[in-house]
Amino acid sequence: MSDIRIVAGEFRGRRIAVPETGTRPLADRMRQSLFAVLEPRLLGARVIDLCAGSGAAGIEALSRGAAHATLVERAPRAAAVIRSNIAQLGLDERAAVVSADALRTLETLGARGELFDLIILDPPYDDAVLRAALLERLAGPDSVVAPRGLVVATGRRGGGADGQEGAGALRLVRELVFGESVIELRERRVEES
Repeated sequence: MSDIRIVAGEFRGRRIAVPETGTRPLADRMRQSLFAVLEPRLLGARVIDLCAGSGAAGIEALSRGAAHATLVERAPRAAAVIRSNIAQLGLDERAAVVSADALRTLETLGARGELFDLIILDPPYDDAVLRAALLERLAGPDSVVAPRGLVVATGRRGGGADGQEGAGALRLVRELVFGESVIELRERRVEES
């Protein structure tokens, strides 16, 4: 089993396991750049990490001051690795691991009225269909995105990550480009009264 390091914050330099299930965590450079942009939004934030893989993105958010993270991963072996990473860092009180499908989890949480300040959406690299379905769900009427909440969506340049998906309730505010990869930052629009 391989591992990666936490880039900054309370757990800076600590290493966490990466499951050998084809999981592709964000590279250190990408995580460092992304979380430098997200830093002002993290203190006290409620975070959900969809398609969590190793849980690295959610754990990075906790390391930098997020209050709580829900890590959603459908692969049982990967979810077990995330649980182990959470326990190793003593984050059991600040993190929950959900071993389930991301779309169904969003449906359940939305029906309960749960809201998150930061949603990390990092589906398998070439699964533009899943990415589009998750963005559509996040932009819908039972969305888990808090007002002015931020959705961070990864994808391949030109592979469905083109700034058009999730239009409506989620406004594209920034793109970070790393070679063939792109990270979109989308903010939930707030209705003007």
